[in-house]
Amino acid sequence: AKLLAALIQMADGERCRIRLAAPTGKAAARLTESLGKALRQLPLTAEQKKRIPEDASTLHRLLGAQPGSQRLRHHAGNPLHLDVLVVDEASMIDLPMMSRLIDALPDHARVIFLGDRDQLASVEAGAVLGDICAYANAGFTAERAGQLSRLTGSHVPAGTGTEAASLRDSLCLLQKSYRFGSDSGIGQLAAAINRGDKTAVKTVFQQDFTDIEKRLLQSGEDYIAMLEEVLAGYGRYLDLLQARAEPDLIIQAFNEYQLLCALREGPFGVAGLNERIEQFMQQKRKIHRHPHSRWYEGRPVMIARNDSALGLFNGDIGIALDRGQGTRVWFAMPDGNIKSVQPSRLPEHETTWAMTVHKSQGSEFDHAALILPSQRTPVVTRELVYTAVTRARRRLSLYADERILSAAIATRTERRSGLAALFSSRG
Repeated sequence: AKLLAALIQMADGERCRIRLAAPTGKAAARLTESLGKALRQLPLTAEQKKRIPEDASTLHRLLGAQPGSQRLRHHAGNPLHLDVLVVDEASMIDLPMMSRLIDALPDHARVIFLGDRDQLASVEAGAVLGDICAYANAGFTAERAGQLSRLTGSHVPAGTGTEAASLRDSLCLLQKSYRFGSDSGIGQLAAAINRGDKTAVKTVFQQDFTDIEKRLLQSGEDYIAMLEEVLAGYGRYLDLLQARAEPDLIIQAFNEYQLLCALREGPFGVAGLNERIEQFMQQKRKIHRHPHSRWYEGRPVMIARNDSALGLFNGDIGIALDRGQGTRVWFAMPDGNIKSVQPSRLPEHETTWAMTVHKSQGSEFDHAALILPSQRTPVVTRELVYTAVTRARRRLSLYADERILSAAIATRTERRSGLAALFSSRG
């Protein structure tokens, strides 16, 4: 927000068309929400505030994707009408989409990518943000370091060499997390995982941090104990549900805790755990499922397909509640309002007591719990564990066998797109 404000002030009345975008509808909604909060705290004139867009769009919508067609409205022959483009959650952008996006930018445009290079890469081909940031540790060129030193009044050390010089001078690594402190258990654990330091990970869990805990899942008793802890994690939500609290309070309480999975199938995957959690909650009389309906009071669902007409996007979470009009699914919208939709009108959706780590990208929870499978699998990588850990604001629970966790930390996602080599060759 401060960067956009600076660009607008530098424009000094000249045209400065800004657009905001993100890879998914959920990420775009988060960007809209967070930017709106930040802008309210900045000393901008009413005219300057008008220049900053009120909402973000998905990359597909920005480029003018047509349903059922591979063609885009905006491309090199018909570039986007903008001067500045801000793209959040850039680690989720795959190589083909990044190519289309860059192709559609006008020659004079500035593009600002925001994201965590150490998170899970895109589902499809490439690890574009990681390739872009490959030279971040090389430091600024001497010329750029001098410019920054003069502007800030602080000494900015220069890197060595001239490789990928123009790219290096465009990179900035943020050193402080505002989600959790670097000296917290979550912060220490995330840093150790990111370094691939298995010994440090073990040491962090042996220290007296109150915000992290690790549990074993080696027996049926361990599995039942995990379900009990999931029930406790959703405790405030279930209490508000029973008290028939206002929908906004119930939605807020649900989003405080989330169980994350590496897999979709099996007893440690999303599908199996959602069914098992429902059964367990039914046994404990926390929910009341009907034998001939998937819908029950308090059922949480995640949207799996965008529906722009309803304003719902892949990853949005709603809660089924009956407030006198029959069962409707209630959603918190980016503008702070609450809307309800009849279940029959919802696009594709699924129960979401548990969600995959991939689906959690762009979200944060007061208490996140990660469950890893009992057998090694290629999809359980350092990036996956790091992404899950960094979803937690205040508390993290990890259910994992020591061997599986160590193997995951030692396994990095390797993708060779040729992009990093291209940056190097062009300087």
